[in-house]
Amino acid sequence: MNPKTDNVLGNILLADDEQTFLEATAQLLRNEGFDCDIAENAEQTLKKLSQKNYDLLITDIKMPGNLNLELVKKAVSEHPAMSIILITGYPSQQTAIAAVTLPVTAYILKPLDFPELLQKTKSAVKASMLYKTVNRTKNNLMKWVEELENIELTLQQNRYDAFDTALKSFLSITTAKIDETFENIRLVTFLLDDIKPHTQVCKIMYCPKLSDLTDGIQQAVNSIKKSREIYKSKQLAEIRTKLEKLLENIQKA
Repeated sequence: MNPKTDNVLGNILLADDEQTFLEATAQLLRNEGFDCDIAENAEQTLKKLSQKNYDLLITDIKMPGNLNLELVKKAVSEHPAMSIILITGYPSQQTAIAAVTLPVTAYILKPLDFPELLQKTKSAVKASMLYKTVNRTKNNLMKWVEELENIELTLQQNRYDAFDTALKSFLSITTAKIDETFENIRLVTFLLDDIKPHTQVCKIMYCPKLSDLTDGIQQAVNSIKKSREIYKSKQLAEIRTKLEKLLENIQKA
């Protein structure tokens, strides 16, 4: 989910075999700004989980297909980034112990106190979003390290004709990293309760360190302008366009 463009606070799947509870609770969550889908049994739940990227699963324990927490165990295994909240109208020592052994966010008893559910839902959704951001960043860093090592090998060959390609690759990687950094800042701002993304984010974007980064991007653009006059490189022109677009987006933030 992109907090800059999406109006919803997060994607939730609510699973329960009590139709009245299911419809009423789902609507309350939608009223709070969440995108909330529903499922009436474990089979429907697993099908929907395979079709959409959810931030949170809220599921009843005593539900067809989940009597021994089979649904929850499968959801944990196949969707590690998704948070899970367990609810039940029939609490027992056995289910409580079983829930503790699983990586679930909360265990709530019926009848639900909606303010409590809402608070736990917000926390669970934010945890899932942060997990996904960290995981995505880690994977990108691993990919970028590999690409940078390839650039090093190319330059070690001391081939004159490899310089242009190496420079283009390096600038592409650096631009992508800068772009993701700003996106992560926007996301973290969105996840904080006490900061409103459309007002405070601009102050964050223009802190001293990031102002220096912006100046660095501008210097890179200026250098590419001079380099292109020497090398007449179409690739450098494309990189310059991307950097200028990035600067434009920063100024609009």
